[in-house]
Amino acid sequence: MKSMNKRLIKFLGNERGGIAIMLMSLILLICCILFLVIVLDYLNLSKTQNKLKNDLNRAVHAASLSIDEIQLSKGYFKLDTSTPGLSAQDMFYHYLQVNMGLNAANKAIEGSILQEGSSVVINELVYADWESNTIVNLNVKPTSCTISTTYHVSCSVTLNAGTDKEIQRTIDQTIVGPSVLAIISTSHKGIGRLIDDEPLLIPAVQEVYFLKR
Repeated sequence: MKSMNKRLIKFLGNERGGIAIMLMSLILLICCILFLVIVLDYLNLSKTQNKLKNDLNRAVHAASLSIDEIQLSKGYFKLDTSTPGLSAQDMFYHYLQVNMGLNAANKAIEGSILQEGSSVVINELVYADWESNTIVNLNVKPTSCTISTTYHVSCSVTLNAGTDKEIQRTIDQTIVGPSVLAIISTSHKGIGRLIDDEPLLIPAVQEVYFLKR
């Protein structure tokens, strides 16, 4: 009888040990899955940011090529901000939408790196007129950009102020020649419900260098 009790106690002890190992293995597996999800989300976020930055750079570059030929014939190196379809702002929006996969309302369409339906907001879009040392706002929103007498341009955009999702981007540099400056915002969709969406603010500057001969 005593021998049977000992075997029973040993069996139950082994069962408890097996359950503990199973629980630890399950917890470890969950931790590994969470870690993998976080790594995949970070890699996806980096890929999205790099793609959007490159697309924004192309858009401001295209805008900077909209030279006002009439002003140029008079000896002034200015950008065209008035000719429909060819103005700096029209060229900016055209190439931004084509490269990012956006519709006319700046919402992501099928094939975009952004989740379909996601909005891209143009927070800043200005033309720094180097000839007159002034800022020309090409956006529908008021601009925060300023330019000093030494051609130093400053812009700043803040999203979600006062929250744990607060994010800020600035442009703070001295320009040479007429320049196009832009700051856009959108959001990176987190994986499933495990990771929150991440707000993105992306700046870009394109200067047009004019070297007199």
